Amino acid sequence: MIIDGKDSVLGRLATFAAKSALEGERVEIVNASEIVIIGNKNSILKKYLERRRIGTMSKGPFFPRDTKGIVRRAIRGMLKNKRYHGREAFKNVRVFEGLPDELKEKEMVQVAKIRIDRPIHRVKIGELANILKERSKA
Repeated sequence: MIIDGKDSVLGRLATFAAKSALEGERVEIVNASEIVIIGNKNSILKKYLERRRIGTMSKGPFFPRDTKGIVRRAIRGMLKNKRYHGREAFKNVRVFEGLPDELKEKEMVQVAKIRIDRPIHRVKIGELANILKERSKA
């Protein structure tokens, strides 16, 4: 199953991908940088920056800074990754920032696309990853 992440909500996409992976399907998510987190931009940035700070102060947990890592971490949170079944399901999940050439002609599924007609606070994961990378260098 190939899921197009363009304008999809991260949490809803992650639950759908986790359920599909638990059923034994191979899940490939494309356009990960276009996935959206809904909420106040400042509170989202504060939450992710705090996670990064806590992980670097101690021996973990370490949180990713890149778009693929953020999406994979959200999906891993939906699985029981400390159990055999959850670990095996997580191995079936692949995330791509863009659209790879080998997946261009295949059929894609849209999951939980946001409505653009309403004003809503949102942050794209690509934008969040760029901010996390900039702040970690400073």
